Amino acid sequence: MKKKFIDLSTTIASWTRRLSLSTLTLVCLACPSWGQAKQAEIVGNPTVNDDRVTVRIKVTGEEERPVMGLIDTDFWLIVDDQEVTFRSKDWKSPEEAVPPPAWIIVLLDFSGSMKKPDSRGTKKIEGAINAVREFTKVLGDRGGNTQVAIVPFGEPGLTCKGYPVNLETLDKFFHANDVKLENNLDYLASRTPCASTNLYEPLNRAVRFLANTDDPRFYVPEDSQQPQPRLSIILLSDGYHNKANEEQDFRTLSALLRKNENITVHTLGYGLTSKQLGQKYQLGRPATRADIGKGKGKVPEEEFVDQKRLAEIAQLTGGIAEFSGDAQAIAENLQLFLNALLGEYEITYTEPNPERGSKHDVRVLVESADGSTVKSQPKSYIITVFGRSLPWQTRLTMLLCVFLAIGVGGVVPFYFWGQHLKREALGD
Repeated sequence: MKKKFIDLSTTIASWTRRLSLSTLTLVCLACPSWGQAKQAEIVGNPTVNDDRVTVRIKVTGEEERPVMGLIDTDFWLIVDDQEVTFRSKDWKSPEEAVPPPAWIIVLLDFSGSMKKPDSRGTKKIEGAINAVREFTKVLGDRGGNTQVAIVPFGEPGLTCKGYPVNLETLDKFFHANDVKLENNLDYLASRTPCASTNLYEPLNRAVRFLANTDDPRFYVPEDSQQPQPRLSIILLSDGYHNKANEEQDFRTLSALLRKNENITVHTLGYGLTSKQLGQKYQLGRPATRADIGKGKGKVPEEEFVDQKRLAEIAQLTGGIAEFSGDAQAIAENLQLFLNALLGEYEITYTEPNPERGSKHDVRVLVESADGSTVKSQPKSYIITVFGRSLPWQTRLTMLLCVFLAIGVGGVVPFYFWGQHLKREALGD
């Protein structure tokens, strides 16, 4: 009776999972609005080791924000239109998985307004550098090969030499755990911001620097087994592009970003939002560039941050645009950027049909905490070697069959032929 009950329970559990998978698939197809609210993407190509396949999955919600906190039972694997199960120990959260290689440039605004206090009284430059320290510490704790360059930027003035962005300043990468990175932050903390803001030229130069396909650090050969590194720029600014040809400069930057879709730009505004500025100076609406220094309710130039443009820059690359009024929020948003860049789940499973040279497609279905589901686009992979080894019993049977075939087909006929020759010799 107990055995029948166990068999029945196993059957029910099996059919429940099958029905759940069918239901999730139907819901995902029938409710496209849910699919727009959250996306699942298999990042890069699946890696194959004999018959074991590893996929990395990035899950995002609205505005490209990473979805963290999922568990193994929220994921379903579909290989060649069939569900493939995986063990819980073969699933890893973003905090557990070794992050992929990454090259990150942090463009840090060093304009004079960064000397001003934020909404909690901390100097903006002090709050920004402390937030970057926390950001690099978390990067180091996660492990992996993550390289970071902290690049101050700012236009020179009458009494300020400025902070130019060029090949020398851009190519100062340090590993997240390297003490030289901490020393560089100490040096920047000792400097006094004094420049004016030019958003587009530093971004242009940083994008072109990372877009150099001849640099093997950023672009590994196509036949290499190494994964392509993540390339990202974080722009932290408390100002706006104060050049007369702002619209043309933005169009030029937009064209460059569209040509380099593999480079993600996240933007972080530091200061009061346009709505907060409008309330502070009694404009009756959110502040715009046209309100800078005009009329009775003029907005001081050093307080205006171009929230709209920063958001548009991030959207062009699929990045995240955030706005923070104090140092603590800056640190939290940098953590958000980190999760967007490296926050990938990892699943390893056994390919059910590991024939040499066979091609397979894998999809991932994700169920989030609110009950919505999303299905990733398929990714293909090829089994390049013979799959799993045969059981030892099968190998032993095959060996015995080979010996039997040699005996029956070779030794036995040779023995009778020898006997025949011997008889003929004796007869003579």
